[in-house]
Amino acid sequence: MSSFVALRTGLLARRGFSTRSACRYFTTAAARMEMSEINPESKCVPCEGIGAALSIEEAKEKMKLVKGWSISDDSTSITKKLKLKNFVSALDYINRIGQVAEGQGHHPDLHITGYQHVQIDLMTHALGGLTDNDFIMAVCIDAIPVELSKKP
Repeated sequence: MSSFVALRTGLLARRGFSTRSACRYFTTAAARMEMSEINPESKCVPCEGIGAALSIEEAKEKMKLVKGWSISDDSTSITKKLKLKNFVSALDYINRIGQVAEGQGHHPDLHITGYQHVQIDLMTHALGGLTDNDFIMAVCIDAIPVELSKKP
């Protein structure tokens, strides 16, 4: 079983691994990664090492890596919206995202509205657009187990 699948099913969590340690990764010297290199074991790189934000075409191509995320009209940010079981679940999920973000050194904008709706916005603010770091974070966030609402 791949590490992504194991984390996704919560297997690592049940074995005592924190989300933070499960999403801690080795750094790459390449500022721009090939799509196949972005996975839950990837590590965000410092913004100084990136140079520039992804082009609109590059950002749209990388959207194939993340399911359930939408890209802004100007291709400078990606967003995911979820309806969780309840407020406690939403707050716990936000806290687990925060742990991963701290470990990665790349921080999303996080929102809880209507007590159970979570919105996650990713962009590299320092560069005014999307970078591989945003897609790495999206993949890591997607690997965090979450209990969604059964009601639409």
